[in-house]
Amino acid sequence: MSDDAFEVPLDEADGHLPDVINAAAQRHTIAYLTDQGRRVAAIVPADEAWYWTPGWQVAEAEADADIREGRTRSFDTMDDLFAETDALRVRRR
Repeated sequence: MSDDAFEVPLDEADGHLPDVINAAAQRHTIAYLTDQGRRVAAIVPADEAWYWTPGWQVAEAEADADIREGRTRSFDTMDDLFAETDALRVRRR
């Protein structure tokens, strides 16, 4: 999803909601509806809504924590990565 989220005041969106929805979909980004400068709703393109589900957001938070705490590994090649995942799979059986 693009980082080009945009905000639309509710009074401006009134009567133009289809335009706001189309803009969010075409830009592949979130359109925030605001009331007196406060975000009150978000329009998310349907094909990207999965990212905002509670389960996905929990997994994102866990991944962020792993990165912050240094619980990651780097591999020189894809073959090295696959060899490691295969070895882990065998150990977990």
